[in-house]
Amino acid sequence: MNSSDPTIIFHVLFRFIHVGSVILLLGGIVYARQVLVPTLNSLPEDLRLPAASRAQITYRGTLYALLVLIVGSGIYNLLTGPKHTYEYQMWFGIKMLLVAHVVATTILWSTSPYGDVSVARKSKHRLTSLAISGLLIVLISSYLRSMTLRGL
Repeated sequence: MNSSDPTIIFHVLFRFIHVGSVILLLGGIVYARQVLVPTLNSLPEDLRLPAASRAQITYRGTLYALLVLIVGSGIYNLLTGPKHTYEYQMWFGIKMLLVAHVVATTILWSTSPYGDVSVARKSKHRLTSLAISGLLIVLISSYLRSMTLRGL
């Protein structure tokens, strides 16, 4: 692919959509985990539950849009990319398992009644799981990108 190739525009656009959507998703997850949940947990329980529910409903559309953009642009990037070695495919498979975890957990978090806030002194840790998995995906993606640049 050279700079005079007209498909370069689509390649750059879809890569931008993919990376930008991942940044927004992970940023929102980390913000929710580090700022929103502790703030909501400091509220009295009778205020905490409705506030947590409203926050989830407000963010749900954004989450679903980001998931569609990430998966859609990822499929485009996969189908238009070069063929790779067995090692690349192995790491790509591990990355896809983590992506499946992130998609499923994001949907579960966004549809649960109160997300990760404490209810009756019990809390969930879905956002922590999402943040860790998301960062592992970025790490594996970086490794896969370096393999692509080296022609593997």
